[in-house]
Amino acid sequence: MRFDTDGDTSEAVLLRVLEGLRRSFPPPDVPDSTFDVLDAVLGPDHVPDEDEVPVLIMRMRGSLMELLPVVPAHDSRKPDFASLIKKAHLLLETEPPGDYLGVRLHLRRMAVVGLGLVDLLAPLPAPHP
Repeated sequence: MRFDTDGDTSEAVLLRVLEGLRRSFPPPDVPDSTFDVLDAVLGPDHVPDEDEVPVLIMRMRGSLMELLPVVPAHDSRKPDFASLIKKAHLLLETEPPGDYLGVRLHLRRMAVVGLGLVDLLAPLPAPHP
């Protein structure tokens, strides 16, 4: 069963999904570096300064490029993949804005898409009552 956020992409929900994925058995096709960059971008204790953002953009781009080849492009059982794949390609093809706030927003969008791909590749088990 897939962890459903009901469209809520608030920081608390994203961090809960990331932590759950990290604790569950690691998906074989998702490198640890992907979890590290997701944590660096979405973590509540870290606001990157202007010098860190270009490095994080490159790391996040690399993680998306590593994830895209392992996601099933046309799996009818997982239609959400098509939407996330399209968003990932669009973000990879789009130049980040020149201003700090715009670049950070672009970076977070890439991280949210990356987290969605990881979530679909390695869904969290259903919570037990």
